[in-house]
This record gives sequence, structure tokens and C-alpha cells, in this order.
Amino acid sequence: MIAIVPIRSGSKGIPNKNIKPFNGKPLVWWVLNSLEKSNIKKVIISTDSKDYISLIKTFGFTKVHFYIRSQKCSTDEASTESVLIETINNMDLNDDIMLVQVTSPLTTVSDFNKGIDLYSKYDSILSVVSQKRFMWGDNGKPSNYNINNRPRRQDWNGYFIENGAFYINSSK
Repeated sequence: MIAIVPIRSGSKGIPNKNIKPFNGKPLVWWVLNSLEKSNIKKVIISTDSKDYISLIKTFGFTKVHFYIRSQKCSTDEASTESVLIETINNMDLNDDIMLVQVTSPLTTVSDFNKGIDLYSKYDSILSVVSQKRFMWGDNGKPSNYNINNRPRRQDWNGYFIENGAFYINSSK
């Protein structure tokens, strides 16, 4: 399995967020460090920045490789899916792919490995977080429970919310 990590340099909300310090290391370092220690065989950084490549090379990770994405896939409007497809097609990848988001720095080696293990049973996997929260709509009405029969937290399984840390699919 190959991990593809998209990191664009043109963030508008937080300029250069992918390399901003987070707990003493650049944000990108955290997921790369976990991927380096995981069962992933190769990590491809899909980026538009030679400066990012220079910085990431200083980390000394052995699994990391680079793909310079096109200008079309480096705009604010470019979807993550378009970056993923371009990287897969231009690098002629025929592997299972784990798309990993840099903005989830708390994703652990164990999280990645559990995802890989689960993937052997399913055709795709996405990372989620368990939530036990009650939601209200704009109209002030509850969305996910009966107001007259409110469950206790410990008696309720809750639900899962996609957290965006990683996604696993076949490159096909």
C-alpha cells in the first residue's frame, strides 16, 4: 500500500499551514513520522512547492518520494480527488492507496495500521471518530433523538463522523 499526502503551499486561511510549527515540528512531520513507522511501503508527497520538498528531505524519512503536481491541481479550486487522480495516473500507480491529510497530526502508527488491516475485509476504508452528541437543526428542533425519550450517554452507541485523517481505496 502506498500513501499519498497532498500538501499545497498556497493555503489562504493559514499561509504555509502545512509547514507551520506544531509542538516543535512542522505540521507535515507528524503524519510522515507515523507513516514512516507504519506498514505503508511508500509515501508520495504531492506538492507544488520545491521549498516543501527541501524541508521534508531534511527529516530523513526513507519511505518518502515526491510528485510535483500540475498548476491545475495547485489552485484553491482543485479538489483533493483531482490531485489524487493526477498523482496516480502520472506516477502509473497500480497499488492500493491511502490518502493522508497533513492536517490530522494526531493520527498514529496504530491508526494507519488498523486502517490497513481493516482494508483487507472491505473495498474501501475511511477514518472516523465516535461521537455521542445530540444535534439541533436551524429550526431549533433535535435532529438525532426524541426529545421525550432522551437516551443516557452510556446507554447510547452514538454515531461515527468522518474525520478526514485518511481514506483507503484501490488506485483502480
